[in-house]
Amino acid sequence: MKMSNWITPKDLSRGIDDLPPIPINTQNYLRSQKKIQYTKVGRSVLYKKEWIEEYLERNMRKACSKEA
Repeated sequence: MKMSNWITPKDLSRGIDDLPPIPINTQNYLRSQKKIQYTKVGRSVLYKKEWIEEYLERNMRKACSKEA
């Protein structure tokens, strides 16, 4: 298992690998609501970039175009 494939909550809160920053409190909420996939090793929480991208895609809202 390569550690470079894993993202820590601290890294995600700063925005990493073209992902938008997601605050730690928001991550905690998303994990408690089982809306975001993660793995836990001891006390450490880790994400894969694909899991964050899947969450963002599932929650994307399309803009409505208004015709004048």
